[in-house]
Amino acid sequence: MDRLRALRYFAMLAQTLNFSETACHFGVPSSSVSRRIKDLEADLGASLFVRTTRSVSLTDLGKLYLSEVTTALQSIDLADEMVKAQSAAPTGTVRITAMPGYAELYVFPALQRLRRLYPEIVFDLNITDQVLSLSSNDADIAIRAAAVLPDQVVARRLGGHSFVLVASTDYIYQHGAPQRVGDLGDHPVFMYRTPRGVLNWQTLKDETWKTIDLVPKFVSNHGPSLMESVVEGRGFALLPSWAVSAELAEGQLQAIDLEDGPLSTSGDTRMAMYLLYHPPKFRLQKIKVTAEFLITELKRETLNF
Repeated sequence: MDRLRALRYFAMLAQTLNFSETACHFGVPSSSVSRRIKDLEADLGASLFVRTTRSVSLTDLGKLYLSEVTTALQSIDLADEMVKAQSAAPTGTVRITAMPGYAELYVFPALQRLRRLYPEIVFDLNITDQVLSLSSNDADIAIRAAAVLPDQVVARRLGGHSFVLVASTDYIYQHGAPQRVGDLGDHPVFMYRTPRGVLNWQTLKDETWKTIDLVPKFVSNHGPSLMESVVEGRGFALLPSWAVSAELAEGQLQAIDLEDGPLSTSGDTRMAMYLLYHPPKFRLQKIKVTAEFLITELKRETLNF
C-alpha cells in the first residue's frame, strides 16, 4: 500500500465527505479512493468513516486520526515545496490575513509594490477582523494587533496600536471638546464592531480598566465610514493612531486628551501591530521575501506610531 497516497486521500475525504469530489481533486477514479481508504482501514484495524448510501462521515477514531496526521501531511507538503522552490525564483501562493483599515491603508499598497518585484507569486489577501489560525494552515502570514502573542510563531513588531480620541476642528469649534470622561455622554460618539461585538470604550480608574456607559450614535464594522462621520463633523470616535495620522497631520482632525485618564477599547496599553509567521515556513523563498518586504515597508510607514 502507498501509505502516503492513502493518507492524502483520507485527509481530503475527511474534508469533502464525498468520494467523487475527492477523486476529482486528485484526478483519479472514485474506485481508487475507495480502495485506498479500505486498505488504510484494514491496515489500522479500525473504521475511519461511516458510509451510507446517502452520506459519508468520520468516526470518532477517524476524527482523532485526522488530528494526528494533518500536521504531518502539512510538514511533508512544506518540505516538498521548499526543495522545489530553492532552484527557482519565488513562486506559488502566499496567503496573508490582515485587519481591515490597516490592510487598506498599508498592507494593500505594499503588496502592490511587491507584486511588481515578484510577478510569479500569487498573493491571497484575506482582509478580516477574524483571527485566522497559522497553526492550522489557514494563512501563511498574519498581520494583526495583539498584546499577548501566540506560541510557536515569530512575531515582528510593526508599530504601535494606541487609541486616540478625535473629532473635527469644526465640531470642536461649534460644540467644544470634552474635558473629562464624564463629558463624553454630552457628545455623539461612533464605535467599531468586530465579530466579537461592539468595541466599547474603557477608561483607567484606580489602576483598573472600566467600561464607559455610552450610547453610540453610529456603529459599523467599516472603519472608513466611522472616519467619514468624524471628518464631516458629526461627533467623536476612538480610533487607532495609525488610522488617523494623516488626518491629524493635515489638520482635519484634532486629538483630545482627557484630564482624568487614558481611553482604550481593549483595556490593554501593550497592544501593537505585528507580522506573524511560523518559523518553518520562513525557509520558503516566497514566504521569506514577502515577510521581509512587508516588515520593512510597514515599519517605515508606521514609524511614528
